[in-house]
Amino acid sequence: MDFDINDVDSDPALRDALLARLRREDPVHWDAKNGFWLLTRHADVREVSKQPELFSSQPKGPWHLWEMHFSMQSLDGPEHRRQRGIASKGFTPRMVRRLTETARATMHACVDAVAARGSAELVSELAAPVPLRLIADMLGLSPEDFDLFRRWSDAASHGDPALMGTPEFRATQARLEALLHEEAARRRVEPRDDLLSAVVAAESEGVLDWGGEESFIGFAKDDLVSFAQFILLAGNETTRNAISRGMLALMQHPEQRELLRARRELLPLAVDEILRWTTPVRVLRRTLVRDAELRGKRLREGESVLLLYSSANRDEEVFVDPFAFRVDRRPNEHLTFGIGPHYCLGANLARMEIETVVGILLDRLPDLRLAPGGRVREGRNPILATLEELPVEFAPRRG
Repeated sequence: MDFDINDVDSDPALRDALLARLRREDPVHWDAKNGFWLLTRHADVREVSKQPELFSSQPKGPWHLWEMHFSMQSLDGPEHRRQRGIASKGFTPRMVRRLTETARATMHACVDAVAARGSAELVSELAAPVPLRLIADMLGLSPEDFDLFRRWSDAASHGDPALMGTPEFRATQARLEALLHEEAARRRVEPRDDLLSAVVAAESEGVLDWGGEESFIGFAKDDLVSFAQFILLAGNETTRNAISRGMLALMQHPEQRELLRARRELLPLAVDEILRWTTPVRVLRRTLVRDAELRGKRLREGESVLLLYSSANRDEEVFVDPFAFRVDRRPNEHLTFGIGPHYCLGANLARMEIETVVGILLDRLPDLRLAPGGRVREGRNPILATLEELPVEFAPRRG
């Protein structure tokens, strides 16, 4: 079958149709052109995700240069649990509750800034600020450096090796690394209640002790930068794209937007439907640790297996009418956050951010619509479902 997951120029409707055919006819599909397996069914993606001892997250085997390997994302076993244990302290229910008011205040300020104008670029002005602010707060980084974080994150999520090889990106990367080391040096002198302080404590003492029986072996000195970059990218870009694409879906399905405005109790369900519909991380890779069999196919040690979340979240065997956007969908067993040992640590934070931003936009800009003649600009990344530009308009109003 002529399907190339790396073809970012193909028609989305055609891609959806080809993936549906793969789910029906060849759900464990060998892509001879690229040299890897494609898993398109919800059940297979789910089960493989729960078996890291057989399907490893470590960066081995063929895919393409757009892959980025950060911190716990590309680890398994004790080392993965070590870093995940430290990072998990930044995503507790207490932390999410603490950040909720920051999210609301940030979003109201964003709307205030564009309300009188009657137009906005939704991605940069309304979708990006809340995730960026909250992740920077969790790490303990200053708002003065938001522009640096955004420039680095935008370039990194774009995924283009040519772009990431430019002098501009290398300078941004060097500045970010220098900033992280500067902040770490400050935490060694004056620890704070943030993730960078936690990493520094683990780095210097060998053990990160959170009190009671909870303690973790510390980070090595070269873990700091990759850890912070992973948190910045995973916690910022994915949620930003879910918000952007979620608002686009609500504008394209006005009857669903009106239903949600009339029945605000549906907002938590709508958040999960936005997560299913947008699937910000389209695909991740695993590598065979040893030979295995799946749906009668023989998979060999060292081969790459791609988990197509974008296909699993449209699986007709799991979702009723999967190509319909329904804010009241229930049940909704999407795999947007993954499952198993690599289940997304920031799931609760992301849900809160999406609910906050979407809720405030529904309240304060109820007539939000695509700007006439405006171009919705998609990102060119086969891994992340990025949206780079979304011009919108609305009736001007006081802030």
